[in-house]
Amino acid sequence: MNFYRLLKSCFFLLLCGISTFVVGQEDSPPTLKKQHYFIAGINLSPTNKSQDLAFSPLTYKGRGIGGSVGYLLTSEKFEFLIDGGFDFGILYTHLSGVTDAGGNIFYYVPVHTHALWKVNPVFSSKENVHFKVGAAIDFTGNYRGNFSYTNSSLNFEYVSGFGLATQFAWDVSLPSSGKFLRKKDRDFTFLWNFSLPLMGTYIRPSYNTISNFTTGANFISGEGKNNFAFIGDLVQVSSRLEFYYHLHNKNALRFNYVWRYYGVNEGSSGTSKGASHRLGIAFMFNLTGK
Repeated sequence: MNFYRLLKSCFFLLLCGISTFVVGQEDSPPTLKKQHYFIAGINLSPTNKSQDLAFSPLTYKGRGIGGSVGYLLTSEKFEFLIDGGFDFGILYTHLSGVTDAGGNIFYYVPVHTHALWKVNPVFSSKENVHFKVGAAIDFTGNYRGNFSYTNSSLNFEYVSGFGLATQFAWDVSLPSSGKFLRKKDRDFTFLWNFSLPLMGTYIRPSYNTISNFTTGANFISGEGKNNFAFIGDLVQVSSRLEFYYHLHNKNALRFNYVWRYYGVNEGSSGTSKGASHRLGIAFMFNLTGK
């Protein structure tokens, strides 16, 4: 199936799901009490970029689609989130001024989890603005296959880290005006989450081998080992901009943009780095009950 045709089909199914999801809203506004949500949605990855200088000077770029699932526990003073996803798509590289995109794929697995507590010393006078700090764990799995070249046609990185996390949140409530689209109260939440791991582990290939000794083609990376590193030799950054639209049946819709970066420096062994941009829309099913 054509990649873009598949993308259109996913968004059509999503729109059908939204129309079903919002049916039967009740006039019970969201509350600041403890809420549990199951999250499920789809993602569009307009840019995914990676490079491993230990095996190839090429920069791999691609775009893809995927899905995400997660769990959110939130209250006025505490939040716990675990959010993971899976993307797949098409890669291309630039070599000698020629763009090649034949038979190249990538799989991308990001996972983020955090626990945050409200501190609010700056915004204590504003009930609808919240500042939380805590800890986060981030994981990035990146697998790519570039079968058009005989140089490191298969490669991967697995990077995880533990460190600091912050969140700014702003709750907005629009009272009903009786007009179109404003016949009921509308409640929104804007959030910015930022995490910076201070230490972590990574797995990279430890060798390349030739899978076809007759032609000398198809270098395949393999047998990576787990390594531990502190920030500097291992860098991860995650920034999440999110928008929640709270429905009157206590469910919600989530729209988000996530930027992630990782970098591994092994000195003479070469560096590995990558970045991704993801746009997502997800259903947030309230598990708390009435």
